[in-house]
Amino acid sequence: MIWPTNQYQSGIILGFLSVAVILSPLYFAHKRKNRLTILLAFLISILILIDTIYYSYFTSLPTVESLSSLSQTKDVGPAIGSLLRWWFILYFIDIVLIAFFLKPITSFFNKIKDRHNFTKQGNKASWIVTILILVAFWLALVPMGLIKLTDIINKGYDTVSTTQYYGLLGAHAADIARFIEQETTSLSTSQQKTVIDWVKKNQPSREINDFTGIAKGRNVIIIQVESLGGFVINQKINNTEITPNLNQLAKTSQFFPNDHFILGAGHTSDTDLVANSSYFPISDAATFVRYGRDDFTSLPKVLIGNSYSANAYHGFNRNFWNRDIALSALGYQEFYAADNYPKGTKLNMGLSDGEFLSKTADYIKDQPKPSLSYAITLSSHVPFSTGNQTKGLNIKINDYPYLVGDYLEVINYTDRMLGDFFAKLKSYGLYDDSLILVYGDHTPVLPAFTAGEIKYDPTSVQEKEVPLFIKLPNETVGKTYANKGTHLDIMPTVLDLLGIKTSQLMFGQSLFTNNPKAFQTCPDQLSTFASLGDCKTALAAEKNISKKIIRYNLFNNLPK
Repeated sequence: MIWPTNQYQSGIILGFLSVAVILSPLYFAHKRKNRLTILLAFLISILILIDTIYYSYFTSLPTVESLSSLSQTKDVGPAIGSLLRWWFILYFIDIVLIAFFLKPITSFFNKIKDRHNFTKQGNKASWIVTILILVAFWLALVPMGLIKLTDIINKGYDTVSTTQYYGLLGAHAADIARFIEQETTSLSTSQQKTVIDWVKKNQPSREINDFTGIAKGRNVIIIQVESLGGFVINQKINNTEITPNLNQLAKTSQFFPNDHFILGAGHTSDTDLVANSSYFPISDAATFVRYGRDDFTSLPKVLIGNSYSANAYHGFNRNFWNRDIALSALGYQEFYAADNYPKGTKLNMGLSDGEFLSKTADYIKDQPKPSLSYAITLSSHVPFSTGNQTKGLNIKINDYPYLVGDYLEVINYTDRMLGDFFAKLKSYGLYDDSLILVYGDHTPVLPAFTAGEIKYDPTSVQEKEVPLFIKLPNETVGKTYANKGTHLDIMPTVLDLLGIKTSQLMFGQSLFTNNPKAFQTCPDQLSTFASLGDCKTALAAEKNISKKIIRYNLFNNLPK
């Protein structure tokens, strides 16, 4: 047998051996052994199928905690349906063949057993095979380290990386063990003190800069655009701009083309959390679903404390990702969801962006001023279905890889609807008088492709980059800042521009800080707490503290 020399070989070997371990007790079953084997194999195949579909959509594997989000799947049914492939039936082909030939195979072996009296020898063989399987499993497990496995259970690493070391079933077993451990433990007084002392020591100072207070007392309008990747900005296809309105906004705003999004197990809802609280999402749980009732510190709560009204807008089911509960916990006074909007055209996942943004502008106009308005678009959500209203680029969809042409059309549509939204804000006198932020929640899941001058590679840094536009009140000439910022920086940046101070812990920093050491570049994102030393160490410490505060709801315990 070839023993693993790296985590990938280990994952493959332990993947097969873990199945053997699970099936080995059936050697000793005296009744219905074959049926039990087929049933168990069927259940394992179902698990693999679920993992495949889940990974295709979320680029992660399901966890025990994500089971609490199963109610969300009906709302993304069309998107999940588009991920199904005919060859998934191969997961079950062995079971079908065994079930079909079960009787003749069983009859054949029974005749041999009766003829040669193999019953006693068979019992011995069962023990020998079982022991060999367990020994092989142990020997394959040791090279990857039992200490690391304990670390994975304790810290809750994502199931994808765990699978690389311990196989699919091993990763799920570790996740179950971690969940049980998590639900049966709590932070001691001394552990809470460690978190509080870390916050006291490491909360960075918020320094005054040239932009501090430049938008004091102004309305704040934040637009989170579904699947807006940075690679479409300032690009053309067939001599037609893909995002003409956002291109124009880039010229007249503070533009961050390489902003990085940060997701955990809650996908888009994690961006809601990060942008509104400046906390890291949890990697192994949908924070909004599992911890949506926490006493979050947040942007809306700070602004309400400074005489602002705060409202959120989304043209979809208010219970999706538990937003109704979580947005209220973040401090939003009203959440306008699909049931607050007139019934209209549905495009992809919810009310079309045109109708959604138009009515949202009306709602914003009527809110007590100054106001914070947080709107989440949806038309550019997978499966990127197109219709008559999306035919703005007039491209041939079939000329591009799967979903690419559809995405380009729908993101062009969303851009045009944003243009109409800006025009309506201007007609209400709100555009020039407001601080407006537009950013992508995350990049779209697309294969590598070339279109016009776009050369998109999902394995490169492009896969993590989304644009961030910050239009200051009455701003007409903008500036571009390359390779700077994450969604963690949105809340502290808004507060800085408004000139509002807070002692709340934020893991981001104002993007306009004059402190050159405020940001340290990490492989995939930035770290605020540079004083901790190297970037990776700082980032790990930040995520660990953020996770503990959220998981154990320590917000009210932190120093004010």
